[in-house]
Amino acid sequence: MQARFATIASGSSGNCAYAGLGGEHFLIDAGISGKRILTGINHFQIPSLSGILITHEHGDHVRGLGIVARRLRVPVYATPLTWRYLLRHDKIGPMPEGLIHEIEPGKTCNIGNVAITAFDIPHDASQPVGYTLQAGGNKIAVATDLGQATDTVKQHLRDAQVIYIESNHDIEMVRNGRYHYHLKERVLGNRGHLSNVAAGVLLSEICGGLAAHKRPYVLLAHLSEENNRPMLAYDTVLRVLDGNDVKVAKLAVAERHEPGEMIELGG
Repeated sequence: MQARFATIASGSSGNCAYAGLGGEHFLIDAGISGKRILTGINHFQIPSLSGILITHEHGDHVRGLGIVARRLRVPVYATPLTWRYLLRHDKIGPMPEGLIHEIEPGKTCNIGNVAITAFDIPHDASQPVGYTLQAGGNKIAVATDLGQATDTVKQHLRDAQVIYIESNHDIEMVRNGRYHYHLKERVLGNRGHLSNVAAGVLLSEICGGLAAHKRPYVLLAHLSEENNRPMLAYDTVLRVLDGNDVKVAKLAVAERHEPGEMIELGG
């Protein structure tokens, strides 16, 4: 059975991606306006959604969540502490009964034919996670907003046909940029964001030695508007991969403000 993946928006200004597999259809995060999300759904001709998977509670991941969930009556999945923060701080408005679902890190949740696993990532949020979605022999892995590549992250990214991975910043641009000291320390810290070099090192470790037919499609995500550039992220990651003699099926950078290319996988 075919699987598909695409971004509706990706970057420090807002994130929303689409995954379709096993006959089910999901959004991962909803961090742009509800209008833009609905436009993206129409652009890709996505049928009724099976769920929205939320990685964490920061605004660039939940900005349009309430509007879309209420408008389309879509179940929303997030970790218990993420839900507690969203509801206590009224980040998404009232949620109709039956749309709130908890997903525990490290446990697999089956939605239709799709096995969804949330896994812990190191970030300065309540209970942030990445996701893997698996069905029909296909696996999509999503890991954005992480300060470092832990063994847990590496374990869940392995064997994926699509890897949607943060490549947030260039380290020297952060150090020499206009952010104040504490924000620089946050971005560069172990619970901040993954640099271009760190993304390349992570990919080299999990993709090294793979046979050609097992090499993943890699999409670099969540680029900082202030401290990165698409070609810089691409060139840096590619240089690290080449330096380690590692090949991937394709390397691309997710679009910031508009829907990206639809990635299609066979069953």
